[in-house]
Amino acid sequence: MSALPLRAVSAAQRGVSLIELIAFIVIMGISVTALLSMYRAVLPRGATPAQITLATQLAQERMELLLGQRDASGYSTAALSDPCIGGTPPAICTNQFTPSGLYSIVVTGVNPAVQFSGLSTNNYRMLGVKVLGPDGNQLANLSAVIANY
Repeated sequence: MSALPLRAVSAAQRGVSLIELIAFIVIMGISVTALLSMYRAVLPRGATPAQITLATQLAQERMELLLGQRDASGYSTAALSDPCIGGTPPAICTNQFTPSGLYSIVVTGVNPAVQFSGLSTNNYRMLGVKVLGPDGNQLANLSAVIANY
């Protein structure tokens, strides 16, 4: 049995040289450093999970308050109103318990009614609650379709 000469070994069986390995490590190191520095610049500007959770809870509480008021005053869409704005007597609203300037709650579709898919606003309404963060970015958005029944 004769051994194959060294030159006859194919290029696929040779493996990786030390120079190729060092070049790969240098290129990957530069790439990873660039990606991590990009993340470090972007992450502090984004909303934290705690802010998003609180904003979602505020939106859900306001939506439940709106739908609860509808239950108390009848199920007509004409009687739909936001009790936190000019309500008599004033309702216990979530924005009373949030520190001033941190979150703002915007309710849409109550008064005046928003047209929903060409359907009559006497029978259907699209109700929306948005919570905006301190810098005005939207942190949470809830919507519901309600019917006059």
